[in-house]
Amino acid sequence: MSTVYCEVEVGKSREGLRLSLNRSLSEPGPAAAAPLPAAAAPAKRCKVDCFSLPASPCSESATLQKALLAKCVRLFEPETLAGRLVGQVKSRSLLVVDCRPFLAYNVNHIRGSINVNCSDRFNRRRLQQGKATLADLATTREGKDLLKKRTIKEVVVYDDSTSDLERLPPNHPLFLVLSSLVEDNREPAILLGGHKEFVKKHKEFCEDALLPPGDSAPSPSASSRCQWEILGSPTAALDSRCASDIESHPASRVLPHLYLGNQRDAENLDVLRNLGISRVLNVTSELPGYHEERGILYKHLPAADSSHQNLKQYFEEAFHFIEEARQSGGSVLVHCQAGISRSPTIAIAYMMKHRRLSLIEAYKEVKNARTIISPNFNFMGQLFELEQSLKATPVSSDSQSDSCTPAPAPCHPCRWSPQANEEVSSGCSV
Repeated sequence: MSTVYCEVEVGKSREGLRLSLNRSLSEPGPAAAAPLPAAAAPAKRCKVDCFSLPASPCSESATLQKALLAKCVRLFEPETLAGRLVGQVKSRSLLVVDCRPFLAYNVNHIRGSINVNCSDRFNRRRLQQGKATLADLATTREGKDLLKKRTIKEVVVYDDSTSDLERLPPNHPLFLVLSSLVEDNREPAILLGGHKEFVKKHKEFCEDALLPPGDSAPSPSASSRCQWEILGSPTAALDSRCASDIESHPASRVLPHLYLGNQRDAENLDVLRNLGISRVLNVTSELPGYHEERGILYKHLPAADSSHQNLKQYFEEAFHFIEEARQSGGSVLVHCQAGISRSPTIAIAYMMKHRRLSLIEAYKEVKNARTIISPNFNFMGQLFELEQSLKATPVSSDSQSDSCTPAPAPCHPCRWSPQANEEVSSGCSV
């Protein structure tokens, strides 16, 4: 809608604006009245709505793009993909791309698939505008390398359950990935029914990304039927240890200056002395400072293992506490109640920040050091957000030096004042 502004002088005769219907436009009108002095009649502004601009022709581009994809994209049945995966044991003849969110991919995905992170609005826009490639959005180094190679043309793409390409909106992750593959002169195909349909028919070709190398899901034998549901995380069921093994699991060395443990380790002065622990980082909703009088420095991050707990707010505070120990030649024990969810989340975040690792790489390193870890979905989502913010932040020389992050406001290490954005529940504590 365009708008015209005109000025009309108050008090001026309007006769000169009239045009008789029985005269042509070339004939002169009646003589205009003499204009009034400018001071006598101030000018007025009025708004005149004239016409609307036509709709942009770009609205038809989505239809044309869908028609192009319909010609270039093939349809893959789950049985067809399963047959091809059997033939890929020795050599890779096609790529499989998973465009679901990162957390869904890590719960379960098709074996050998590459996760492309385009489920959030920011990365979708970058991919749509050509500011990022699929290799840039791949979540693993192996995936980036495979997508950069030009030797494999055939690519099968899937999401959760899509079966009809024509119903996809232009900003859908699956649509954007297929369009990018067509522009890259690849031969894309869509898996009918997505991951949901494939896992129903061919579960043996699916896997979990968060298992350490060499691990596999346990068989449903009597010895492995432990009540892992109490841990509140689907990945916890992948370990075959019983609850008694968790409680007796010793403190784990992640780095020379970083240990993970449970509340029992924090209580045992002999364990702390044998490990050379000079600091203890407590990530529970309780406030015990067991051996503060023995010279051990304690810090408390009040948190519960729940789906509502904001643990990311403590990351920088925890990083600074751990870095201070490293620079002073000491060691830190990070613990929660069982050393499974909260304290491993802090350790993974620290590895991502100070060793510049991806989420998966940091997870695997901590998992190899302490095999019973299993952060809940809420904490995994916060670690994913941290990974995105680290990717968006350029690596400076200061971040790789020995200097640590600025210290928070000074306070007693074992005093807790509830914060406004903090929510601590009495849910499952691990």
